[in-house]
Amino acid sequence: SMCSTVLADVMPPKMRSPSNGLFLAIYLFGNGMSQILAKVLSHLMVTIVAAILLLSACIFIIMVFRESLPEEAKRKALSNRREEGNNWGKIILRPIRELSIINRNKFFRLLAFVSVCSAMTHSSDSTLIVYYMKNQLDIGYQTIATMFFFKSLVGVLVMMFLVTLVIRCLQEKRAVTLGLMLGTIHNLFWGLSSTKWGIFAGMVASEFAGLYFPIIVSMRSANVGEEEQGRVQGAFFALEAIADAVGPVILQGIYNQTENTVRPGPGFMFVVAALIYAFGAIAACMLPADKANVRSRTRGEDLGRENGTQSLPAIS
Repeated sequence: SMCSTVLADVMPPKMRSPSNGLFLAIYLFGNGMSQILAKVLSHLMVTIVAAILLLSACIFIIMVFRESLPEEAKRKALSNRREEGNNWGKIILRPIRELSIINRNKFFRLLAFVSVCSAMTHSSDSTLIVYYMKNQLDIGYQTIATMFFFKSLVGVLVMMFLVTLVIRCLQEKRAVTLGLMLGTIHNLFWGLSSTKWGIFAGMVASEFAGLYFPIIVSMRSANVGEEEQGRVQGAFFALEAIADAVGPVILQGIYNQTENTVRPGPGFMFVVAALIYAFGAIAACMLPADKANVRSRTRGEDLGRENGTQSLPAIS
């Protein structure tokens, strides 16, 4: 949430999707490197190394990282805080007011639904697939770590090179829809496959599906002013956090009911996850193009300023 807000503060709207993609590429690279630690170090040493890295990150943030919030937005936020004063009613209700931005218009409501669908399935995919591979397919932890390492490398390449290319070819609305459709496909791979290579193919496809995430973050950012960047990202990430918690519980419950059955079988939870992704893809198709296609809109605004005319309409 905070990293997305910082990027929104310092990057122009048309560059926010590639910037978020690059940030995710770096994150995935670190995630891939962590799989090597799991293969060569004991559990205790992995814990110690992780603690040292987190402490180093905290020190870096405190000592080096600069404030990115524009001064005007900062003054307005402080003014709003002073107006609240010691009014405990306003303070207690503030989280609800902050979340109300999700209900601002049709675009945000649809984007919220897309975010919930993707968060429910993504969090489940990240955790349940490990237990599924170990318990149902008897894949060893060392092999799982290797598979996640190569999966992360694919994710790095997707975020570094594919996000910008897909946006240029399809624009943001279609790119998000494509990512969610790929999410449907990779969950079907997992739900219907009974081999290690089938699962690995689904893992690779899941990284291509992940291209929707930086684009969704950019869409949110481009549809609010500078003073609301933190609010919109915080509200959506709070909603996604709830979905992150609910998704695995629901799919785990489905797995508990089907793990010892032949039909639909233990992989049925991933078929349900594919269906949730499909609902998200349908909602993405309904996003208003004039708000979703950030790149074409900003290009039109730039041309309008240069020619002294109104901005060009976004392409549907």
